[in-house]
Amino acid sequence: PAYAPMLYTWLALALALSPRSLSVRRRASAAQSRRCGPPVGAADVDIYGRAVLAPLEASASTAEPVVKVYSVHCSVNVAMPWSNKPQEESTGSGFTMRQQHDGQLVILTNAHCVADATYVEVRKAGDSQKHVAQVARIAHECDLATLTVSDDAFWEGVEPLEFGPMPSLQDEVSVVGYPEGGEGVSVTQGVVSRIEIQRYAHSGANLLAVQIDAAINPGNSGGPALNADGDVIGVAFQNQLDSQNIGYVIPAPIIAHYLVDDAPSDPRRPAGFPSLGIFWQALDNPQLRAYLGMEGRTGVRIRGVAPTAPAAALLRTGDVLVELDGHAIANDGSFAIGGQERLSFAHLIHLKFAHQTIGLRVLRAGEELELEVPVRPLQRLIPPTAYDEPLPYFIYAGLVFVPFVEPYLHEWGDDWQQDAPHELVQLVLSGAQSEAAEQPVLLSRVLPSPQTAGYLTLADRRVLSVNGERVLNLRQMHALVQRLQAECDHLAFEVQCVGGPAVIAIDTSTAEQEAKAILETYRIPAAASPDLCGQSEI
Repeated sequence: PAYAPMLYTWLALALALSPRSLSVRRRASAAQSRRCGPPVGAADVDIYGRAVLAPLEASASTAEPVVKVYSVHCSVNVAMPWSNKPQEESTGSGFTMRQQHDGQLVILTNAHCVADATYVEVRKAGDSQKHVAQVARIAHECDLATLTVSDDAFWEGVEPLEFGPMPSLQDEVSVVGYPEGGEGVSVTQGVVSRIEIQRYAHSGANLLAVQIDAAINPGNSGGPALNADGDVIGVAFQNQLDSQNIGYVIPAPIIAHYLVDDAPSDPRRPAGFPSLGIFWQALDNPQLRAYLGMEGRTGVRIRGVAPTAPAAALLRTGDVLVELDGHAIANDGSFAIGGQERLSFAHLIHLKFAHQTIGLRVLRAGEELELEVPVRPLQRLIPPTAYDEPLPYFIYAGLVFVPFVEPYLHEWGDDWQQDAPHELVQLVLSGAQSEAAEQPVLLSRVLPSPQTAGYLTLADRRVLSVNGERVLNLRQMHALVQRLQAECDHLAFEVQCVGGPAVIAIDTSTAEQEAKAILETYRIPAAASPDLCGQSEI
């Protein structure tokens, strides 16, 4: 229609004059003014006719705090741990910050940007030079990592970003980073649309996350999410598949926990986020609440306690958790943090540190009890990740044994929950430790040889016992095989199968000779990983 051009002009003018558009442009102009000096002169323009801004004095902090991270990765082959997968390269983002405990300038990024990294480089915005970086600290659970750069030239003029307060719903945010498709820094804007516990794709952990409607694309990971004052309110780390402009940010409380959490055994890794170790049932049904004698109270019913949790000595199945750390627990397991926001009570536990206690009020047999219960990070029966460290293994007469980690099932592809062996999938989804050191062992491969004939179909199964003695973990099983090798004529390995375990029998008199031939045939460097070779030779 003839009026269409005029209509489009009005729409463009209305958008340009909207309060949000004006505020965004004012902030962008202010940010540009902070980074650059005034125009040199009217005649000084770049190749596009834009006024050239004079740089500030060299002593001023003018360097862009958001950096691009270049990583070379080489992950272990979880089914054959003596070998690695092909080398891969990736890029991500990060930003400079100052550590509170020592004042050192470092770079904060996502753990998945540098997981299994063999070589890491960083580059500042507008700089053509890359600088070698080292991973100083990493926590795969919360998907955060700290990098250091030994080259002093990198830090010249760098002004670290400051952390801001926890955002509220509808607060405006800007995500800064280096998404794929270009080399320059990119800024996307949106608002906070949701704050709740989310599953972290990198580790499978359920921790607090902030959902925003600003685009977070591959390469943005590790970049800062900034509030209107330019302070960091989180770290971009993932988006929602099959959706548009739904991204997630690791919020300040999780970052703060990561920065101060220490594991005594390894300063490069935090101890992790603690757990109470309980399994609970919602009490939305009024009949169930009446049966439990809640009499107007709210809470959740404890239906089980992990045997390895410190809470196992204090809590009982059937207790009703009505209050946690001074916060009333609703029948759906949430607590109020504001007029319109609620979170799972698990977040209150995540704010604690290993071996601290948390106050509980429980209803037991109609009586209220106040308890101080220790919390600590609990290991899952099947570890969800296998990054940065070599995976142990050992081979006995052509049978390859490895510890069961969740990435083992990822070899079946994105639909591993449907395609991988059902018994193994169930262990990942619902398995729980019965004692602290428990980790299932898998028969990952049966290398063809005269001694393993007829056993090839029994690969990818859990090993239950050796000569009737239970298998607890790989190290214990390796020691068990070493002992039984010297004592018995045959070793009988029981592996899990539907309907009942299958048995693999190996003649111990020929096992050692057969093992040497197999290592030569399949070009395997050793019969066991270095950490197990120290125990004894197979």
